[in-house]
Amino acid sequence: MKVIKVFNNNVVLVSDQNHQQAIFFGKGIGFKKHQGDEISKSKGVQTFIKNIRDPEWLNSLSNLLESVPIEYLAISKNIIEYAEKKLNTIFNQFLIISLADHIYFAVKRSNEHDVSSLASVRDVYPLEYKVAQEGVKRINTTFNVILPPGEAGLIAIHFVENEISPINENQQLSENFVTLHLSKVLQIIISDLGYPAQPTSLERLTIHLRFLITQIQSDNKYLVNTSSDNKQILDSFLKQFPELRETLKKLQDYFYQEMEYKLNSSERLYLVIHLKQIENEADDE
Repeated sequence: MKVIKVFNNNVVLVSDQNHQQAIFFGKGIGFKKHQGDEISKSKGVQTFIKNIRDPEWLNSLSNLLESVPIEYLAISKNIIEYAEKKLNTIFNQFLIISLADHIYFAVKRSNEHDVSSLASVRDVYPLEYKVAQEGVKRINTTFNVILPPGEAGLIAIHFVENEISPINENQQLSENFVTLHLSKVLQIIISDLGYPAQPTSLERLTIHLRFLITQIQSDNKYLVNTSSDNKQILDSFLKQFPELRETLKKLQDYFYQEMEYKLNSSERLYLVIHLKQIENEADDE
C-alpha cells in the first residue's frame, strides 16, 4: 500500500497496486508518513472505508477531521452499519460524515436543554426512530454521556434524508416542493447573516429545515414539542441576541405567507439557536 494523503497521525488515505483507495485508521499510523510512502496494515489498524472514488467525499472528510476526532467517525460507521441491516437499506455515502459531525455536536451539548425534540418523528418514521434509539444508546456508552431523548428523532431524520431508494412521481413532486422552499429559506438566512466559513452548521440546519418543510407539505402539524419552557428560553435568547429578531421575523413571515404555516415557539427557538451558530461562523470569516 502507498500513502496518498495523511489526514492526521491516526488517519491516512492509501492505495493498492490496482489503484483501489481506502481509509486506514489506527493510533500513530500517519505519524511521519508522507505521500508516496509505503505503508502496511499493522495490528490495531482498521480499514475504515474501501473503494473511495469521490473527491468531494474526501474533501468533506478532510474538513471534518480538522475538528472532529476519529472516534466519532467510528461510532457513526457502527450506527450506519447497524441501521442498514435493520432497515434493509443502504445510505448515501455522505451520511457517515454528516452523522459523525452531528454526534460530535450532540455530545458537546449533552448537558444543555433538550430543545430540539421533534415529536412527530416517532409516528412518521417509526422504524428509523427505533434504530436511532439504539444509536443513542451506543453513543451514550461510547462517550459516557446521557444524550436527551430528542436526539433519537434527529438521528432518525439523518437516516430518512440519506436512504437511497427509487423516487416515484409523487415523491418527485414532493421533493420539488421541499427543494423550492428550502432554497428560499436558506437565501433569507445567508442574505442576512452571511455564509459560514465552515459549512457544517448550515448543513445541520438544512437537514432539519428539509424535515420541517416535508412535514408541513404533508399536513403533519405540531412537529416540535411546544413546552412553555421553550417559550421562556426563546424570549431570553432573543434578549441576549436581539440582532436575530429580524431574520427570525422574515422566516416566520415566509412560512406563514408561502406555506400557510405558523411556527410555534419551540420551532422558533430551534431556528434561532442555529441562526446564532451560522452568525458566529460567518463572523469568523
